[in-house]
Amino acid sequence: MTTPVAGLPISFSNDDAKANICSKAQSSINALATLVKSIIKNSHSNDHLTTTLKQFASSDQQLTSTQDHVQKIEHICQQLLFQSDILRLDTQELNQIHETLTEMKLDDH
Repeated sequence: MTTPVAGLPISFSNDDAKANICSKAQSSINALATLVKSIIKNSHSNDHLTTTLKQFASSDQQLTSTQDHVQKIEHICQQLLFQSDILRLDTQELNQIHETLTEMKLDDH
């Protein structure tokens, strides 16, 4: 059976229509499978990205905490150095006092 459209005859049969519908259905199924695969792949990628971002955020917090601890250690180190210098000076003064007393030759009576 031919149907004239714009002056051209078009062949149309049930077999052609069935083949065309089957072809389009198969194409739609393939496209749907590709879409599902893409969604699953992107979902896993997003999971990995989310995990990585969470790890980065926690490591950023750890870096800040570590920096605070390092600053506290530096402060304690400075305090200990200061106290060490004072003890060294006191020891030198005690040695000088001892030398002075020895030079005076004071007898214990």
